[in-house]
Amino acid sequence: MRKWTKEQEDYLRKISPGKLDQQIANLINEKFGTSYTKAAVNTKRQKLGIKLSDWRTVWTDEVIQFMIENYEGKDNIELAALLNERFKLNTNGKRVCNVKSNLIRRKGINLRTGINRGCYRKGMAPANKGKKWDEFMSKEGQENSRKTCFKKGNIPPCHREVGSERINVDGYHEIKVEEPSKWKLKHRVIYEQHYGEIPKGIKIIFADGDKNNLDISNLIAVSSAEELHLNKDGLRFSDKELTETGINITKIKLKLGEKRKWKSLW
Repeated sequence: MRKWTKEQEDYLRKISPGKLDQQIANLINEKFGTSYTKAAVNTKRQKLGIKLSDWRTVWTDEVIQFMIENYEGKDNIELAALLNERFKLNTNGKRVCNVKSNLIRRKGINLRTGINRGCYRKGMAPANKGKKWDEFMSKEGQENSRKTCFKKGNIPPCHREVGSERINVDGYHEIKVEEPSKWKLKHRVIYEQHYGEIPKGIKIIFADGDKNNLDISNLIAVSSAEELHLNKDGLRFSDKELTETGINITKIKLKLGEKRKWKSLW
C-alpha cells in the first residue's frame, strides 16, 4: 500500500473544500503521478479530520440556477453530463436525483421531469415479445441459455415434499400441505384435524406459551378480540391452567362490555 507523504497530505487539505472525492483523487494523481482511488481519498480525509464536501459547497446557487434553467426534457444522466461539462464536476445521474429530492424538501423547488429512459412505460413492448430464441438470440446465446434453463420435469435442489416441516422466522412450526409451495402453520393443521376447519377470525394459541408444544391439549381457539385482551391484560401464562382461567376472565369481560353497550343504547 502506498504511503501518503507530508506534501500529499498538505495538498489534500488545500484542495478538499468544495470538491468531491473523485475530483480530489484526479488532482492528486495528476500532480504526484500516483493512482489513488476515490475510496483511498475518502479514507485519508476522514483520518485527517477533513470534512467531506458540504452539500452547499458543491451545489452552489449558480449550479442550482443552471439546473433550473436546463432540466426540462432531460433525464438525470443527461443533466449530470451537462453539469460536468459546464462546472467541471464529477457527478452522475444518481447524485443529481438526490439533489432534486433535496431541493424539493429544502426549498420547494421541483425539477422532476418524469423522464426515465431506463424503465418500461405503459404501452411499451419488449423487443423479443412473441419471438422464438433463434429470431433474436445468437447461436452461442441459445446454447448457453438451454444449458441453464429449467426443463419440464426437473426438480429444484431446494424442493421439499408435501408433509415436510420447517420453523419460520417467528419460531412457529410449518408444514407443507400442497405443491408447489403451500405451507401452513402446523398447530393450526393439527387443530383442524381434530375439530374441523377453523372459522375466519379465530386464532389458535398455545396454552403454556410454548410454540414447540404441539399437543392438541395445548392448543386453544380464541377470537381476535379475546387474544387482544389476553395480551393487553397480561393474562397469558406459561402455566396452562392459568391461561385457561385468563381466557374465561376475558370472555366474561367482553360479554359484560357488550351488555353495557346495548344498555346505553336504550
